Amino acid sequence: EFSELLGFLQDQKVEVQRFAAEGVLDQTENVEFVEYCRRNPRSAARPLLRLAERAEADKAAEAATSAKASSATGNAEKAALMHAAISMAAGEAALKALVNLSAVPAVQDELVSLNAPKRLTEVLRGGWLEGRVDLAHWYAMILANVTSSKQGQEAVCKDEGMLNFLISAFVAKARPPPRDGYDDPLLDLGKVLVNVSALPEGRKILAGGEAGGGTLATIFSELGDRGRRADVINVVKNMCLDKTCHKAVVATDLILLLAAFLYPLEKVEAGQRKLPAAFLAVLEKEGAALTGDAAIRAAASVSFIGLIRSLEGREYLRATGSEEVLRAWLLEESQESIKSNIEVVMPAVQMSEEELDAVARQNQESSTGGAGYATSAQPAAPEAPDVPKSSAALDEPE
Repeated sequence: EFSELLGFLQDQKVEVQRFAAEGVLDQTENVEFVEYCRRNPRSAARPLLRLAERAEADKAAEAATSAKASSATGNAEKAALMHAAISMAAGEAALKALVNLSAVPAVQDELVSLNAPKRLTEVLRGGWLEGRVDLAHWYAMILANVTSSKQGQEAVCKDEGMLNFLISAFVAKARPPPRDGYDDPLLDLGKVLVNVSALPEGRKILAGGEAGGGTLATIFSELGDRGRRADVINVVKNMCLDKTCHKAVVATDLILLLAAFLYPLEKVEAGQRKLPAAFLAVLEKEGAALTGDAAIRAAASVSFIGLIRSLEGREYLRATGSEEVLRAWLLEESQESIKSNIEVVMPAVQMSEEELDAVARQNQESSTGGAGYATSAQPAAPEAPDVPKSSAALDEPE
């Protein structure tokens, strides 16, 4: 039954393709069907990818045909309009189905073997350059799911130009309008960046690569968008945990961007706000406050721990008012694990390098364990967080 349904996706008639794609979309809620796709990933991935790859062109053709046929009454024009509309519907249903099935690891691997990251990015790029972004949110979701595996991350990182396009699309000032209930159609490209930053080669590209050092600054600037912050803070964390990226990190306004949602401005008396004047002026103008999102605060605290691993990171923290940000944050923090992280960072920010060296020597001599910045509490190498799978893609547009 499932094999026959998937086979219809390759039928020569667009009407059959549409019904098959819509049927597959419905079946993605069926556990038995998902299990069949897990055991037979190519049977699902290959035909769905072809239709998904075609969806952007079908959308453009449907719009063009509609414009031409708006004043036409002939049978040929009506038939062309109907064909374009059916083909577009088939492609869009396939896209939605692939969003959900790309959450299945076996299907992810199959999509990577079919070069889906590059193929879908090229489709997204083509539409972007021609001003068509109606389906961008579905492509972004698939890319987010596919890059949650190491193979998918490696596939994207192999093509720096492809990754740089995804970065440019994500940080573009002119964003696509809300679509199908998604206020930010390119939101899931943030998850792609989190995932690729799990790899050293991905972090190298984000830190500058061939595009130069401004890349990371533009990504970090998205911390100001609350909707995107949960993803971008994990990019920050992964970059800060890699000492080879610190040169690029310290060239950004990261601490100011973090302070906007970590510094409890209203809880700090005016005379105690010991921050650089320009820094403080920005926070007072924008109304800095400690975010209530514990996951974001936790990722930020790990980012600070990452920065104290290098001399340039510690010097950067001392020069940018981090001591005051951390002091005020610590007083208001409610999570013990986050408090512990802040307490690990504080000595490295408060003390000079000579003082830290003296503490390290004393600890080594007494053999009582690490204090100060050289602590065993520091986390391991960067990792990609779990990527939310887009079950919401099953919802049809109103």
